[in-house]
Amino acid sequence: MLKHIDPLLSAELLFALDKMGHGDRLAIVDANFPSYSHSSNTHISLTGVDASTVLTSVVKHFPLDAFTETPFLIMAQDGSQELTESAQDFINVQRSSEEASHQYALVGRQDFYQIAKSCQLVIRTNDRRAYACMVLQKGVIFD
Repeated sequence: MLKHIDPLLSAELLFALDKMGHGDRLAIVDANFPSYSHSSNTHISLTGVDASTVLTSVVKHFPLDAFTETPFLIMAQDGSQELTESAQDFINVQRSSEEASHQYALVGRQDFYQIAKSCQLVIRTNDRRAYACMVLQKGVIFD
């Protein structure tokens, strides 16, 4: 047992996050996302939680890439720049974290599918909200 580690972050998930390097991407996806057909890399399922809860836990330990203009990508309805309920929630979580200074971008569903194919890690949640998917690009830790 470890202290100060969110119990949502299992040993398997912590190991997968630790293996990722600068520039690697992590997808946190909803229950409807076709994760296994859209990425052949590591998959971890977290049942009983939504994507916002996972983001809250992960962003405490996962630095976003300061060398990328938008290291935080959120799935949007194709052709729409309107924020969904889940997108607004993700932005609020990110703005309340140490990673608040980073920019986000909305990405249409089909483009998001292509981006997800290159993610080194996919965390699948039970989130049933529409478009409750995001990609985070890992940065470095500055002392």
